[in-house]
Amino acid sequence: MRVTMALARGIGAARGDADLTPVHVALALLREGENSAVSALYHAGVPLNKLRRELEIGLGERGSPRPEEVALPLTNGERELVAEARTQSRLRGDEHLGPHHLLLAVLRDAASPAAQIFFRHGFTHESALVHLRAVIVEHDHPHDHSSHAV
Repeated sequence: MRVTMALARGIGAARGDADLTPVHVALALLREGENSAVSALYHAGVPLNKLRRELEIGLGERGSPRPEEVALPLTNGERELVAEARTQSRLRGDEHLGPHHLLLAVLRDAASPAAQIFFRHGFTHESALVHLRAVIVEHDHPHDHSSHAV
């Protein structure tokens, strides 16, 4: 999740945006590439390149980039998304926060511009849960006693 949030902050800073939005986070999830959120989107058959273009358009007008800043300072939008990602993690009984929790947080507010873009591709919070179950494999790691063999 930290990589995704760092990418989202970089996207916002490069554009000169004053706040981090679900669209920034959604783009960062796609840019990170190899994560559970992208795997779920791929599993659902969502055209990732088209989704990326629509999200970029969804960012709207650029702000005034500040060359001395490489990332946004912590913003209210980021706080809200991380809080919702934590909620999604708890609801799933997950121990750690991951990119898929950020995706679920982005999709949770159906009225947000980012969620609307995903919905146009048939990818909702509910369908995300289904596809995440298909791509995330839970592993039980029993204690390995082989090192104690005689």
